[in-house]
Formats: sequence, structure tokens, C-alpha cells
Amino acid sequence: MKLMTLATFVALSAHSSIASSEVLKVDNVTSDYQLFVTVWEGVIEVRPSNDGVVTVEFDCEGDAEGSAASVESGLRVVSRQGALPELRQSDDKITFTAQEEAGRCRVAVSAPASLQSRVRINDAGEIMVRDWLGSMTAWSAGGDVTLVSQKGAFSVTAMNGDANVEFVSTSLAADSAITAANGLVALSFVSEPAVTLRAQARWGAVLTDLDASFTRETDEQSTWSIAQLGGGGPIVTLRNLNSDIRITRAASAN
Repeated sequence: MKLMTLATFVALSAHSSIASSEVLKVDNVTSDYQLFVTVWEGVIEVRPSNDGVVTVEFDCEGDAEGSAASVESGLRVVSRQGALPELRQSDDKITFTAQEEAGRCRVAVSAPASLQSRVRINDAGEIMVRDWLGSMTAWSAGGDVTLVSQKGAFSVTAMNGDANVEFVSTSLAADSAITAANGLVALSFVSEPAVTLRAQARWGAVLTDLDASFTRETDEQSTWSIAQLGGGGPIVTLRNLNSDIRITRAASAN
């Protein structure tokens, strides 16, 4: 499976609609809600909307084996729990779920950017988020996770892919983290927020073009590279189990 690079995502994000997709909507969404998006396999794109509406466009291939036409008894399968993706609204949560039976899905989510959000791919696929103001937790078992022009706190994990965050705000509201197990960890800043960087590359190197001075600390047989930007502040923990960590200055906001 070919993984999307940051440049590819920026180029494609202008074309947000999905051909032959289904569309689900929730209206009158306020900042009190939390957004949860979970897909078994596929691609998830999250982008901000300008109104209080959550819109989910999706196109799923379906699971041919899981929707077999007959069984040994001769009965036909006409419905199977989890086969169709669902968008649900509760008192304080909006949840979109596409379980394994839905097959590989391409999903585009538009929502108010202030929402606290959790996006997850349980098997293989890429997550792409742009211009998010609220906190964003994004986790993929098998693909790149990319946050472009991120303004809120973040927790990004790519178990088998690159974990990329471009942070563009002048301040960070809470401690944040980027983790990769079999890919690159990359963090870039457009400005220099007041944060403390804590980086560990188990089988790689910590690379940077920032002027900040890094010191080394040992914690229970682990060695961390520590630096303070803008006098220090919320901690950004960067951890890579098998490759490098890159901390750079971005040329400009996208």
C-alpha cells in the first residue's frame, strides 16, 4: 500500500468530495461535543467546517466474505450487524464507526475545528487532519498519520507508518505527544511556541535545524534529549522505537 506524503495530502485536500459516496450529517453541533471517528481499514481525512454541522462522506468496499449470500442451512444473509457505517449523536458525543464488515473505507469528515477529537484506524490506512483548533488524538495501526497546520494539543501514533505534525500556533494548551514504531517521527514549527521538547529515538537519531540547546537525561535505562523553546512550557514527547526523529522549522503555514 502506497502511503501519502505530506505534500500529496496538501495537494489532494483541496478536492474534498468523494465520488459515489454516501453522506451523513448531524446539525447544531456546539463546542461541548466530542468527535470520535473509527474505521477498521482505509483513509480518513478530517477538515474544519464553518458552521455547526458534522458531515461524513464515505465510500466503503464492503466485506465480500462477511456478506456471503448463503450458509450451510440454505438461509440467505440479508443483514449483518456492523456492515453499514453509522453516525450517532449522544448527549455530548458524535461518533462515526465503520467496522471490519464494512471493508476498506475512504472517509472525509467536516466538523467544527474546536471539537475535541479522536480518530482511529484499527488495521491499515492513513489519517490526515488539517487546520484543527481543538485537541486531536489520531492513531493508526498501519499507515501514516499527518496533522497539517495543527493549532490544538495533539497525540499522534503511527504503529507502521510516519507520524507527522506541523504545529502553527504560538502556544500549546496541554502536553502533547508523537509516537512511531516503524516509521519517521516529524515535528515542525512555523513559529516558536513556549514548549519543552522531550525526544527519544531508540534505534535512530534526533535531528533538528532549531537553534535550541539539547541536553541529555537518563530515565530508567532510557535516554532523552531535552530542549526548551521560548523559555519552556507544556511538554511535547517524541518517541520513535526504530527510526529517527526530526524537529524542524517549517518554511510557512500551509
